[in-house]
Amino acid sequence: MIIYEPHHFDLIANYDVINLNFPSHLHRCYELIFVVEGDMEVIIEQRSWQLHTGQYLLILPNEIHSIVTKAQARANICIFSPDYIPTFQRIIENRSLDNPIFSLSSEVEKLISRTLFKNDTNLLAQKGSLYILLSELMAQTSLIKAEKKDSELLHILLTYIQEHFTEAISLHSIAVTLGYSYNYLSKYFNANVKTSFADFLNGTRISYACHLLRTTEKNITEIAYLCGYENIRSFNRNFVKKTLCTPKEYRENIPLMYLDLHPVHTSSIEIT
Repeated sequence: MIIYEPHHFDLIANYDVINLNFPSHLHRCYELIFVVEGDMEVIIEQRSWQLHTGQYLLILPNEIHSIVTKAQARANICIFSPDYIPTFQRIIENRSLDNPIFSLSSEVEKLISRTLFKNDTNLLAQKGSLYILLSELMAQTSLIKAEKKDSELLHILLTYIQEHFTEAISLHSIAVTLGYSYNYLSKYFNANVKTSFADFLNGTRISYACHLLRTTEKNITEIAYLCGYENIRSFNRNFVKKTLCTPKEYRENIPLMYLDLHPVHTSSIEIT
């Protein structure tokens, strides 16, 4: 079973965890793990990594990963959106880290302790700290070409939808692009995601619409088109279906957030 966590936008969330065990899952965000004490195993795309006290590990967007703690361990986890580090995101496109484990110099570690793994820090300071941290990571590892196997069709399919959901896509067009028959892909999607392609696509689009309503002053019609809808009526109908309120009601009940962003809480979809 893989747990797919829906789209996250402009997200930075921090967690202090003890004896964490988490099943295989993937998401759009980066995941930074720092082991405060103890040992834990992190499995990324079927590669196992042993993390020890004082070590860091970075998981890239859309990498299938799980966490296992066999004895005792305490860790800090920072989950952050690719939107925070666009330059690095372009560098690692279609690549993975040869070794995701790294350490930090004492100077950078002091900086990180003041800015990351906290929810009340200045956003600009956090973004700057992330780039410094990534610079130290890249000095200790190298990039390798990411492999995409047929057995990872689900991963490829979900990633494609996340990258193109604002466009006029359909399961027919995706089947042609990925080189599969429509009938096969339709059956595969329904069997593995346990929902129709239309419902899944609408869920992703409405999640993005909620983000835009929270964080921008764009009008509702503009947001509808930015999310991939061809008309406002379809957007409003699907928005009410997913959120049980209209876009206007949603915006009026949630204040605009700019630099003072808070984590976006989303539910998970279980995929077998």
